[in-house]
Amino acid sequence: MEQDTPPARETPLSQLRRLQFIDFRLQWEGELNRIDLQGHFRMSTPQASLDIAAYTKAAPNNLTYDRSTKSYVATDAFKPVFESSGAGQYLAQLFALNVGIVAPQDSPLGYHPPVATVPLPNRVARDDVLRWVVRAIAQRETLDVDYQSITREEARRRLVTPHALAQDGMRWHVRAYCHVRNGYRDFVIGRILAVHGMRPSNDDLGSDDEWERLVAVVLAPHPELAVALQKGVEIDFNMKRGQVTIECRQAMLYYLFKALGLSAKGKPFPGVRQVIVQNLEELAGFLPKLGQP
Repeated sequence: MEQDTPPARETPLSQLRRLQFIDFRLQWEGELNRIDLQGHFRMSTPQASLDIAAYTKAAPNNLTYDRSTKSYVATDAFKPVFESSGAGQYLAQLFALNVGIVAPQDSPLGYHPPVATVPLPNRVARDDVLRWVVRAIAQRETLDVDYQSITREEARRRLVTPHALAQDGMRWHVRAYCHVRNGYRDFVIGRILAVHGMRPSNDDLGSDDEWERLVAVVLAPHPELAVALQKGVEIDFNMKRGQVTIECRQAMLYYLFKALGLSAKGKPFPGVRQVIVQNLEELAGFLPKLGQP
């Protein structure tokens, strides 16, 4: 909270969400009225008035009433009360609306600029398979599955004990102990062709160290870039003093490097020269071996 008098801690959760909506609209659209609240939350006019009054009490310098438009307008002194009104949340809402994750009536956005996202193939995650996976994680049990690897022509039956889900920007996979290879591996959910059942996991599988271990990846602008271009990279990546540190699970390093245009050994791919990994020597023991993940 950035105001001196934030909403009281005993504020009901339902009202708190409405106050966040008011804050969000003032931040990104500069105005709102009671109809905006009524339409989004399906509430009465008196309740909408009470919520705006509560927000005004918490942040009196953030809004003023414009009689000509019958709306509340953000002042020049406006400062968001909630972290959920930040740029990251706005862009996340914009993305979710654009790709259909959130329906228009459920989004806090009113007006929004035209937006396009890169069209990607729809990576399959079947309802029944995902349901089995989630249940196995929750109950710490082992799944009997048919899995199609990209290194074998035929699907193979495996016993896997999943413990987490991961997303690499393109697809979802499940982190699981493979009882065939006797170790933790990544299994793309869309390549699980069938689930034959679930059974208790009685084996002592040990911990998934690569999943549990967090490593610091220090990024810096590529030194071969012109100084002005390096400055642009610093701003784009929110670097301080020419570098930024990202904390990443060791099991996700391969995917992080791939997303940054780096090879599994931290070297930029040809034509991609935005960033380098400054602490590559420190990470050498954590990088995936050939054939992984």
